[in-house]
Amino acid sequence: MRNPNRIPKILAEIENIWKKYPDMRLGQLIGNVLEGPSLYYIEDYMLIDVLKEAYSKTEK
Repeated sequence: MRNPNRIPKILAEIENIWKKYPDMRLGQLIGNVLEGPSLYYIEDYMLIDVLKEAYSKTEK
């Protein structure tokens, strides 16, 4: 079983990124970096890494 304590940490990371781009919908935020089956199979920590990397490139 996966550790349920990971959930608040992951959501906090997503929240921090999303607040920088409040006009995006959640699906857009994630869909800009992943789509299709890759989203289904990616580990949580890997998703956060991909989001951080992608959106750090767009920061001013």
